[in-house]
Amino acid sequence: MNVTEAELKQRTRRRFFFTGLHLCLYFSFSLNWTVWGNFLADRLGASHITGSLLMFISLILIFIALESVFLWLSRQGERS
Repeated sequence: MNVTEAELKQRTRRRFFFTGLHLCLYFSFSLNWTVWGNFLADRLGASHITGSLLMFISLILIFIALESVFLWLSRQGERS
């Protein structure tokens, strides 16, 4: 497969964007140990689920979705 310089730059920019977004979301979990994230320690209603647990589960699902989107976009780019 022959990849042009423009395609390589586009793929690299896309990967850096997705990696930056991934890192920002990853480090957002550190809110659990700051004053700004005090609300995450509270239980949600009458359940035993805390905001931290919900955030952790949500982040995992978001990471999986982001990788799926990235892979889908990469496959679309290879076809064209």
